[in-house]
Amino acid sequence: MDARGGADDGVRQRLPLWEAFSALFLDREPDEATFRDVARAVRASGVAIEQAEAILWNEVFPVLRWNLRSVAGEWAGWPRDWLAANLRPCSGPARRPGGGAAAREIGRCWDRVRVHLHALERRGATMQGLD
Repeated sequence: MDARGGADDGVRQRLPLWEAFSALFLDREPDEATFRDVARAVRASGVAIEQAEAILWNEVFPVLRWNLRSVAGEWAGWPRDWLAANLRPCSGPARRPGGGAAAREIGRCWDRVRVHLHALERRGATMQGLD
């Protein structure tokens, strides 16, 4: 089914993650609030950290990396319908590209997101202990 007319289940499930990850590719420096928001989106999606990393590198990075190379890149974000039409779900482990400024920057961002993910996990474990 065409993603613009009615997204299939794979696209629908991924859209919140694609939107969150797309914030890392904007023509502005992501801050800790951005990393925390991305971590919350990953946690809310219910996917494992490894799967989230694969979605970032295998689905989002190949399509949006160009924006990090542009002198006048996108800074407001991409509409959901654009993401649904241009990104595709794929499977398998994360294929993190070697070298390149864009890959290094997204790698740095993912490392910060992981810090926030682990903090959310610790906070969740602490809250469960209070029940």
